[in-house]
Amino acid sequence: MNRVLTLAAYNIRILLSERTWFVLAWALFGLQIAVYGSLMSKLVSTAVPNYLFFYAVGLMVITVFDSGADVGRHFVEHAHEGELPYFLSLPVSRGGFLAAQAIYGVANTMIKVLPPLIGVLWFVGDLTIQGAVFALISMFLLGLGITGIMVSMSFIAFKSVDIYSAFLAGLSALIVRFSTVFYPLIFMPSFYSPVSVFSPLTYGADLTRWVLGFDPKFLLNPILAAGVVTGVAVGTLSLSARIVDKVIEGVKAA
Repeated sequence: MNRVLTLAAYNIRILLSERTWFVLAWALFGLQIAVYGSLMSKLVSTAVPNYLFFYAVGLMVITVFDSGADVGRHFVEHAHEGELPYFLSLPVSRGGFLAAQAIYGVANTMIKVLPPLIGVLWFVGDLTIQGAVFALISMFLLGLGITGIMVSMSFIAFKSVDIYSAFLAGLSALIVRFSTVFYPLIFMPSFYSPVSVFSPLTYGADLTRWVLGFDPKFLLNPILAAGVVTGVAVGTLSLSARIVDKVIEGVKAA
């Protein structure tokens, strides 16, 4: 365990050295809330009360998704830059190597999400320690699931980075757009809503809104949402462990 934490700490130190990117991410979040979020809120506030809050949580969930994708790219970069054989030669099991990558992903997600979360809750007048903690737990589980998905798909990149990048772009468009990130499931057209139930972001976004006290009539059942988010996290990380153990041998450096 100490070796896993040491490897994770090494990755996190590199992450923290890139402080400019975090500032830019927080600034972009604030800009999107101030401009696009406020405009959308005026357009749909009659249908969804407090839509600005609804939108802000969705934007944080997109940040979680992007952070999970970063872990996948980080993993692929290790492989194609020739660093992966070095990491695999360390006295850490492959499961431990995957755990270190997951810890890195969680740290990346929490750093990017925590300041916007506190800022949004303070702005809407609902800032409590309990709400912030449970919201972070919800997004933490979602982040693990997204990390598992991205690492599971990284075997594509071992054959072609271009195909992997194109696949991630298409997957991102589908998972984000066909979800409740920006609009409640009950308002979606009948030809659209069935697809949304297959997006993990649907359950992660609604679970986070529920723990923050948003009107439940606009959300999925929280027990169902919690079960799906947890199941995705456990299932995809288990699949990732198998891929790390079986597929990554002989990866060619770029």
